[in-house]
Amino acid sequence: MTPLEILTAARQFHNAVGDDFWSDAELYNHLYFAATRLATEAECIENRYTTTTVADQQEYARPTRSYRIKRVEYNGQKLGQIDFRELDSVYLNTSTTVTGTPQYYYEFDSVIGLYPTPDTGSVTITIYTYDYPSFPSATSVLEIPVHYHPALVLGVRALMSPKELGHPNTGFYRDEWERAVIEVRRRERRRRRGDKFRRVLREEDLPNTQLGYL
Repeated sequence: MTPLEILTAARQFHNAVGDDFWSDAELYNHLYFAATRLATEAECIENRYTTTTVADQQEYARPTRSYRIKRVEYNGQKLGQIDFRELDSVYLNTSTTVTGTPQYYYEFDSVIGLYPTPDTGSVTITIYTYDYPSFPSATSVLEIPVHYHPALVLGVRALMSPKELGHPNTGFYRDEWERAVIEVRRRERRRRRGDKFRRVLREEDLPNTQLGYL
């Protein structure tokens, strides 16, 4: 569905096609809020970005719309994620820059830092992310997968209803939207699990590095 089709469907629920009680600008805000909730709670907008290294440059801009980073690769090789405490344990002399082939990455202040600092330029860094949606327009393509567009209709409808004070179906619309969010979360968890059976991994089954288990 296009954004305009979603808004039209939501208006039809309220018998408000062509009604100016809800402006289009207002409804596009509602659509953005609904899409943002699905994107952050279900992590259903997946993306990957590439950039290239600059020799002796440690930090690189995080993708603007990224909500959470899933994976970072350097020249096709997965990097382990570390925090500052772990970085401090391997980077003892901060007055000297350690260069080489990156093995780890950290996140802070909208940047991704690599350790060791790359000693070679023009090497590809691939960043796998879960993203926020962009703000929709009448002709834009929604990043939310098409099979979740009916949920967006329910979200817009639920956000429209409180404007009609005392509407008897406001609670019903809200509950339908909440159930839709739960269902999208459930489907995304099942999709990412694929054909694997759910089980708790033993510590010795986890991949590990010199800093411990990943």
